[in-house]
Amino acid sequence: MPMKSWGHRERLVGLCWFGALVALCGVTATVSGVPAGPGLALAGTVLGCWEAVGLWLWSVYATGSRDGSRGRR
Repeated sequence: MPMKSWGHRERLVGLCWFGALVALCGVTATVSGVPAGPGLALAGTVLGCWEAVGLWLWSVYATGSRDGSRGRR
């Protein structure tokens, strides 16, 4: 049985959660005293936020809110 491929939204959500996990690992490493911990936390935070913005932009594009008709009747 063929599997359905993941859509763009699912990839964005997955990468956003991965970024959050990397940020959490970076915070744990920072608390533990690992020198690379703050950089890892920053990289995870940036990845998570970047993908969250991408997810927001995708939802705006997918729902048709970009055409300026929102709020006008």
